[in-house]
Amino acid sequence: MRKKLLLALLAMPFIANAQFTQNFDAGTTIPTGWTVLNGGDTNTWSIVDYTGGNITAYSGANTASIGYSSSAHDDYLVTPAITVTAGVSDFLSFYARSRDPLYPETISVKISTTTPTAAAFTTTLAASVAPASGANFYRYTYNLSAYVGQTIYVGFYSSTTDMFYFDLDDISVGPIPSCGSPSGVTVNTVLSSSANVSWTASPTAGATYQIEYGPTGFTQGTGTVITSSTASATIPNLTAATGYQFYVRSNCGTNGFSAWTAVKSFTTTCAPVSSFPYTQNFDTATIPSCWANEAVTGGGTATWSYVTANGNSSITPKSAPRMAEFRTTTAGNKAKLLLPPLNISALATPQLRFSLANVNWFGDVDELRIYYKANPSDAWTQLGSSYTTENAAWLDVSIPLPNKSANYMIAFEGTSNWARGIDIDNVSVVDASSLAVNDLTRNTTDIKIYPNPVKDVLNINSDKKLNSIEIFSLTGQLIKTIDKDTKQVNVSDLKKGVYLLRVKSEGKDQSFKIVKE
Repeated sequence: MRKKLLLALLAMPFIANAQFTQNFDAGTTIPTGWTVLNGGDTNTWSIVDYTGGNITAYSGANTASIGYSSSAHDDYLVTPAITVTAGVSDFLSFYARSRDPLYPETISVKISTTTPTAAAFTTTLAASVAPASGANFYRYTYNLSAYVGQTIYVGFYSSTTDMFYFDLDDISVGPIPSCGSPSGVTVNTVLSSSANVSWTASPTAGATYQIEYGPTGFTQGTGTVITSSTASATIPNLTAATGYQFYVRSNCGTNGFSAWTAVKSFTTTCAPVSSFPYTQNFDTATIPSCWANEAVTGGGTATWSYVTANGNSSITPKSAPRMAEFRTTTAGNKAKLLLPPLNISALATPQLRFSLANVNWFGDVDELRIYYKANPSDAWTQLGSSYTTENAAWLDVSIPLPNKSANYMIAFEGTSNWARGIDIDNVSVVDASSLAVNDLTRNTTDIKIYPNPVKDVLNINSDKKLNSIEIFSLTGQLIKTIDKDTKQVNVSDLKKGVYLLRVKSEGKDQSFKIVKE
């Protein structure tokens, strides 16, 4: 009799510790102890590896996922047996994602108190788990205290038809937390030596928070811990151009701590360039060190590349062997090419210079805009107007940089109109002392403007025909446009202040800082 009892006990599902966490990262098959009940067709719960994809798992590489089917699902993903113990294993949490807004997936969460079979899941813990569709995961939590003293199975049940994908990650069973974990952890501004992060407090938040951080791949428990009394923090003393990871948890006071959030990552920027003139000629086939490509629309298809000729080989680099080019066959795609951060605070008259070419394709011309930020947390502000007309030969451009700072950012943004692309070369940031605003007549190679400061009429003297003249505020607002060859501009209607004057002539696109008295 004792032998039979022992054999029966050994045959029962067993969890040495009723607490557990499953992130599905140990392999590409359903973990040992878990069960898939497939009541539909061949599409059922499986492990999906998101390594190298456009979206990621909530943590690690893998998720438990179920894909679309033309017939209705009738499928369960079932946990191992869980012995619910008060203060030990009476709280269920998981992260869920519905991947496509056009085909939203939902699941329900069910409980069996007997066996891991479909007929045994007679209790519904949550009738509809329906996260907002997209790339983000959302955390769901449920109190299991009604089952204290019982052994249960949790079933994640899908019954949808012809939708898309539903992902589960970081399923855990543990004690009811004294206070909830933060959610919505976000990386805000990243600099060369610090990063600002924030999160959303849970309904049972603690009085303070802990943030543990370290280099990418560090073992949790060995990192640096800082404390914040608000739902944000600045992580200090970081190394430039280095990857970091961090976790956040609530401090519940005498009741301990909440669970840590899933890991988040960021990479610090390069230290701001402080030696000028700074130049970049794009002479290698890869993005220059400390530059960045940022897709605005179009994802991975919207990128800048470094080429030896443009789309129809009509443009070759201004300085060999390569130039930077934005070109894509999808109209409307946009991407920014970001310079390294710049410390131009000590420059008397900082100026951006570059050469531009953009060749038409059956009348269509790709568009270039220049943006700046005086601080990384600021919104982008456009410098002057867009470059929307063809430049079949290299156009030399110079633009004064307003609102100088110690962490200045500049971006070239290309927009595809299905043309031959946008090419830039010989980018430089200089201290153009000859462009300083003073009471002297200001001279460039072929343009003289005077007087500056100006009260009523600004004179422009050039040995070339002027194609257009534009005046902008320092915030990028276009104030005045003159589309003709004129040598005088009436500025009497402008308010007192500093403006940017843009003069376009053959082969030149020059901007000047002027003061209106």
